[in-house]
Amino acid sequence: MKIFYVLLCLLQLSIFSFSQELQFDHLTEEDGLTYATVTSILQDDKGFMWFASFKGISRYDGYEMKTYYYEKGTNRGPNDNRIASLLQDKKGDIWMGLLNNGLSIFHPETDTFEHFFGGEGDEFMVSSSSVTKIFQDSQNDIWIGSNYGLSIVSEDRSNVRKYYPEEGNKNTVNGKVISDIVEDKWNRVWLATTNRKLCVYNKNNATFSEVEYTNEALANFEDNEHKKLLIYNDTLLFIGSDNGGISEYNLLTGKFNTYLKSGNSKGPSSNSIKDFIQVGNEIWIGTDGAGLDVFNVETKQFRNYTNSLLNQTSISSDVIWTLYKDKQDNIWVGTYLNGVDKYDANKNAFRQISSNPYKANSIPNKPVLAIFEDNKKRTWVGSDWGGLHLRENSEKEYVHYSRKGKVVPNFDNDVVKCISQDRTGNLLVGTYLKGLRIYDFENDKYYNIRKTENNSLIPNNNIWSMLTDSKGVTWLGLLGGGIAIYDPDTKTCKAVSIDIKNRGQFYVYHLYEDRNSNIWASTDGGILMYDRSADKWQTDLFSDLITQDHNFNYVKSVCEDNYKHIWIATGAGLVKYQPESKEFFVFNLENDIPELPILNLIKDNQGDLVITSKKYISKFDVETNSVMSFHTDGNSYNHNTIYKNQKGEIEVGGIKGITVFNPNDLKKNIQPPAIYITGLEIFNKLQLPTDSTSVLRKEVWASDAIELDYDQSVINFNFSAINYTETDRNKYAYMLEGFDTDWVYEDKRRSATYTNLDPGKYKFHVKASNNHGVWNNEGASVTIVVSSPFWETVWFRLLLFTVFIIALYFLQKVRISLLKRRYALEAIKSEREKMKIRNENLVKELDSTKDELASITMNHLHKNQSLQQVKQKLEEVSQGVGSNEQRKIRGIIKDLNKESDDHDYWDKFEHQFNKSHNNFIEKLKETYPDLSKRELRLCAYLKMDLGNQEIATLMNVSLRTLETSRYRIRKKVGLENRKSLTKMITRF
Repeated sequence: MKIFYVLLCLLQLSIFSFSQELQFDHLTEEDGLTYATVTSILQDDKGFMWFASFKGISRYDGYEMKTYYYEKGTNRGPNDNRIASLLQDKKGDIWMGLLNNGLSIFHPETDTFEHFFGGEGDEFMVSSSSVTKIFQDSQNDIWIGSNYGLSIVSEDRSNVRKYYPEEGNKNTVNGKVISDIVEDKWNRVWLATTNRKLCVYNKNNATFSEVEYTNEALANFEDNEHKKLLIYNDTLLFIGSDNGGISEYNLLTGKFNTYLKSGNSKGPSSNSIKDFIQVGNEIWIGTDGAGLDVFNVETKQFRNYTNSLLNQTSISSDVIWTLYKDKQDNIWVGTYLNGVDKYDANKNAFRQISSNPYKANSIPNKPVLAIFEDNKKRTWVGSDWGGLHLRENSEKEYVHYSRKGKVVPNFDNDVVKCISQDRTGNLLVGTYLKGLRIYDFENDKYYNIRKTENNSLIPNNNIWSMLTDSKGVTWLGLLGGGIAIYDPDTKTCKAVSIDIKNRGQFYVYHLYEDRNSNIWASTDGGILMYDRSADKWQTDLFSDLITQDHNFNYVKSVCEDNYKHIWIATGAGLVKYQPESKEFFVFNLENDIPELPILNLIKDNQGDLVITSKKYISKFDVETNSVMSFHTDGNSYNHNTIYKNQKGEIEVGGIKGITVFNPNDLKKNIQPPAIYITGLEIFNKLQLPTDSTSVLRKEVWASDAIELDYDQSVINFNFSAINYTETDRNKYAYMLEGFDTDWVYEDKRRSATYTNLDPGKYKFHVKASNNHGVWNNEGASVTIVVSSPFWETVWFRLLLFTVFIIALYFLQKVRISLLKRRYALEAIKSEREKMKIRNENLVKELDSTKDELASITMNHLHKNQSLQQVKQKLEEVSQGVGSNEQRKIRGIIKDLNKESDDHDYWDKFEHQFNKSHNNFIEKLKETYPDLSKRELRLCAYLKMDLGNQEIATLMNVSLRTLETSRYRIRKKVGLENRKSLTKMITRF
């Protein structure tokens, strides 16, 4: 069993040695895929990637997956989890062909699905529940291929044409299952069916026909069940089948050719073809069990790439079900049981030379610390506790040397930190703890200069850098020992006397000679420069910079450009030094240097700088001072471990071997990323259009404005930039217009949180840059309207104002009423005072009037009494006299009676009586107009409560006559007999 495993590994290694030019990133169920087998891939018009499987579908934005599953009776997922085909129509809706339940259409704006079922009478589809392919032609008609015929649906869905296979009918589809559909530029639609021949529909004359494309038998149903089609450059139609290899059909001439598995580059690696895509002048072919084939259409050569257990960047599965090329020219590979692989051409500019534990001549699994090309163009590699190695026939084959320079089958346990040659051609190897090793391969001699207790041939045994300059002088940079010069004649080293400024200058990591033969030493105490013309060391060149930032102490590398500018790699950034003006310019993280400290510098063939840090390789344009950087997660680089080979390629050593690339192949990602606001959270709850309690009725990116209640005080915007090249390096900036005064920049965070927004209208903006700092400044935005609480709304304020006005009005009325009442009370009081005074005056006047009335009455009474006495005496006298005298006496009595009826008295009496008794006589006269003047007079006397005798005297009548008068008055006023006339008169 162990032998079998070793053979299997060796077999994979043979494949590995040929096929590892392509490197893939991998997405699995752990990354959010609904299932590890991916059946179809689509990039929508916004840039999101969709991965269909047999367990639902996933939407990917470069960071995370959003998944959709079948949910019975809802519109929140497809109508079946087994999805066979994907299409986004021109309107933006995504059609999903289901293996068991018709098709579903996803509406991105509302995040909902619409379902259509197969079967008889269905308006969309033929009588089939399985949709195998969906295609939109140049007239925007939707072609739906199923396992039992074809439906063609107009763009507005108002017209449907259905075609079923019918024996003897040539003007219909020629097979049941339709597995693929393509259209050429001559208005012909090609259909792959279960028939051995292709089915062609000519839209110009609405006719079907059959086309032969191979000489292979393809007799079995399985051979034809899942054919795939690809049109290459409008002229060639490629057809792959389950067992028929690849056929190339010329759309112009009708000639065809078939490529079958041959075991060499003349044919595919398998006759079972699952999918095609065109990439430049090549066709990438997914096979069932043989990995990925790449077919060069011009040379007719095939290359094969398969999974390797030894290489994590190889394709993850040899069973490939679907292929897709996105807008950035990334290639997505859907595999069986191993998820999705992504090929990024930019990332594939870097290739890795790593250890192969099953090949003795591979580089050891040790960090690479040194790379050097000798005067015979041989490449030497030094490793950490792995010794010295010579590259032999290819970059992946090495010869291992022992410490004493002998070829050994396995690596030696030695730390080789730097490699150089002296002026005699001997190979010099600087080590950690073991001093300087000298190899004279011409004479098969080995020397080791090492400081011991008994000798001081070298100041220090830790040799970290070496340089043999243009004068033939070999300089040694020692870790903790400063700088020494090696003499190849005496095989001894001598320390260079330098007036150092700090202990850090004893730690020398890199040595460099500029074109003026000056020597530059990179140390932990800044930069040292030996001015050869002045024979003087300058040790304080960085003093001003170090004062600003102590990280300028840590210098790792130096390089000179074509303009004689010196570039220095430090822990604080890249320093440009202009010797003529003695000026310094610093480029750091703010200038798009991706990572600090900088470890290596080298000039490429174009004169630009190649910069490395731990995880990044960058190209620095010395004319524009612009940076283009790449994150390489397959290695972690070491300082003083960079080399330019004969091809102009740069090799960088790291903990996992050597990374090789050609700077000319490094292309800037100039495509600004699309950016979308992908979500809105309120109190950390994601708002979904399908949730009835949500504030959204559409997705955030599709909403013109979102209205929030005043108490929805904690909101969070989620956003994502669509860039699948080094996605983690996307950068963001956002601003809430109406709240933020400036843009807020974020490197990693893809959300923005706001709390306690005042009521009002806001606009949230977000923009993003890709991995190379190219910004989409147009960005995305959404309007947010925070409603006011009811007590702050206009209508409430109007209502409150109205209530206030009404209240004010009523208060004013009450105030006026109170004032009126007050004034009325005061007036009443005043009036009462006046009335009191008036009453007092009236009382006085009345009393006076009554007194006067009483006086008048009494005078008149006394007068009448006196007259009656006189008349009585006269009557008595008349009894004794004659008739003449009696007549005279009677005349006197008559005159006396006239005197008793004094009209002046009555007028005065009536006036005074009315005055003192509230116009009693006038009112009585008005009430009882039948009363005579004498009767009114009698009533007045009764009102004065005079006795009958007094009244009779005053009226000069007898008591009997008075009673008669009283009787008449009672009649006239309608007084009952039992009622008192006196009481009635007094109450009137």
